[in-house]
Amino acid sequence: MSKAEYIANSSDFVYNASTQAGVALSTGLSTTQTGFTLTNPFNSGYNLILLQIFVTPTTIPAATASIVLTANIATAASSTAVVQTTALTVRNAKLGAGSNAVGLAASAATLPAAPVVVAPLGGIAGTTDVASPSTLLTNLDGGFVVSPGSAVSVNSLTTAITCIVAMNWAEVAAF
Repeated sequence: MSKAEYIANSSDFVYNASTQAGVALSTGLSTTQTGFTLTNPFNSGYNLILLQIFVTPTTIPAATASIVLTANIATAASSTAVVQTTALTVRNAKLGAGSNAVGLAASAATLPAAPVVVAPLGGIAGTTDVASPSTLLTNLDGGFVVSPGSAVSVNSLTTAITCIVAMNWAEVAAF
C-alpha cells in the first residue's frame, strides 16, 4: 500500500473542495487568482499532501488551453498571507463527517507574489465540438506537499477557459 493510499484510507484527515459551477481560470501567472486556490495558513501546524485534482471544462477555449498547477511558496522573507476573496466549502472526504480542515480553498484569491508552474495538468483543445468535454484527472499521490504559508492554484497558461475544479488533499502534522 502506497503512502497516498494509506492516507486516503485514513479519510478522517482527507479533505475536498470543489467549485459548484464553472469558474474562469486565471490566465498566466498573476497574483490575482480566479478558478481554484488551496492555501495552507501560516502557523497551521500541518502539511497539505495533494492527492488528486479534477478539472472539467464548461466552455470551449478559443485555442488550446494548457492547464497547470502553480505554487506560491512561502519564504522566511515573505510573511504576507494569501487573501481568500471568495471562499469555497471544504468537506471531509468521509462524507457526512464534520470538517475541521486547516486548508482553505477559494475560487478567487490574492497571492503575495506571482506563482510558478510546478506541474502540467493537461490541455483542452480549442474546438467547436462541445459534445464531449472531458475531465482532466491528475493523481498526484502525495507528490506535492503544501507547507504552512504556501498555496497552490489551477491556472491556464495562455487561453481563457471556464472549468469546474476540485481537489483532494490530506492533512498531516508538520514536523
